Amino acid sequence: MNGWRTLFPNAWYITVREFRSRARSRSFIAGTVILAAIAFAATQVPVLIDFAMGASQTHLEVVVRAAGTPADLQVELTGTLNGQNATSDHQPFVVSWLAGGDLAAAQQALEQGKFDALLIVDRDPASQNLAFTLRTDLAADGQVVSTIDNAATLLALDDGLARAGTSIGAVEATAFTVVPVNASSGPANSTSQEVSTNLLSTGLIVLIFMAIITYGTWVAMSVAEEKGSRVMELMLNATTPLQMLAGKVIGNGAAGLTQYGIILAAVVGGLLAQGPIHQAVLGGASSGGPFGGLDPIVLVAFAVLFVLGFLFYSLLYAALGSLVSRQEDVQSATSPLMMLIFVGYFMSIFGLQSMDDTWVKVASFVPFFSPYLMLARVAMGHVALWEFALAVVFLLVGIAAALVAAARIYSAGVLLYGQRVGLRQVLKAARVSR
Repeated sequence: MNGWRTLFPNAWYITVREFRSRARSRSFIAGTVILAAIAFAATQVPVLIDFAMGASQTHLEVVVRAAGTPADLQVELTGTLNGQNATSDHQPFVVSWLAGGDLAAAQQALEQGKFDALLIVDRDPASQNLAFTLRTDLAADGQVVSTIDNAATLLALDDGLARAGTSIGAVEATAFTVVPVNASSGPANSTSQEVSTNLLSTGLIVLIFMAIITYGTWVAMSVAEEKGSRVMELMLNATTPLQMLAGKVIGNGAAGLTQYGIILAAVVGGLLAQGPIHQAVLGGASSGGPFGGLDPIVLVAFAVLFVLGFLFYSLLYAALGSLVSRQEDVQSATSPLMMLIFVGYFMSIFGLQSMDDTWVKVASFVPFFSPYLMLARVAMGHVALWEFALAVVFLLVGIAAALVAAARIYSAGVLLYGQRVGLRQVLKAARVSR
């Protein structure tokens, strides 16, 4: 118990040493700059999506050869084609209406590339219903052709109603309202908001995954390096294994938090810059809000789960790193832990599509998986505040248990030199370590 009471100041000296050795390295500085630039660029995905949508436009020429068509046929066609996907700044379809026009001239314009598609409206002599012919090189099963097909069906319905003495405008519209599952979730997102939120949420999960592996490996490699060079023997004369464990975890964690703090600042800056960039590039305001469709609560949850997840796994990395005397053996020693990390990561990625499944909810409270799955649930808006708080409590309990276990394994492992360390030997040494 003396080691717990005399944790500082020796642990602080080791912390400072670990932090400086990491933060001053060229790889750390270069990696921080590159990752921050990538993070900033990733936040501009919604702008690229809106730009791509704005750049995609189908020019449709319509030749009407059928007699007695409804007067509002042109308005009906244009409104149907653009009704669902149109915005104030963009119309997916540009329609040229050539009632009674020259079909030969229209065909020639189509062949010259002046239009993407030519829609010919005739009347079936037998049934007197409208008949449509679409000439285009666009994919027959593509979205554009499908949209035109749907619009043509409505035109035929409008024409049939007109011949029956009424019109489609006289038919009372069916009430159709889209509401979220949870009343507190706010209005339903648009397509660009949904895509950007999914991408950014997945990006945050990837960041936690990369951070745990990268910074956890730093801890294990640092322990193995000093143990292999016998520097640890000299350090043990002035400090205790517990102090070394605390110093390495906190020092490498501080370096990791510094790097990810810069990356997170780039993410927040990119999200705040979305509106001005959208305005400058597309001339309109972004629909994603000041944070580009990503709720600031998700960023807070990311910060909490990142810190706790790193502490939990880095303690285990340090314990496993103390079992080997060469850096080359770190990967094999930490491979069981890597498997758990990969399982949690893939569970969160697959869980994004099934947030309400029981297995996702249960696994999100398990400390080994909660840094990923709970973040995924928060990002998708499928978690209550008490659930997040309970997952944090379980994670803190897991950190306490990992600290006790890691301290004993570390205390035993750092003293085992010149031999292949087995699990039975470690457990035996851990039982007598202090």
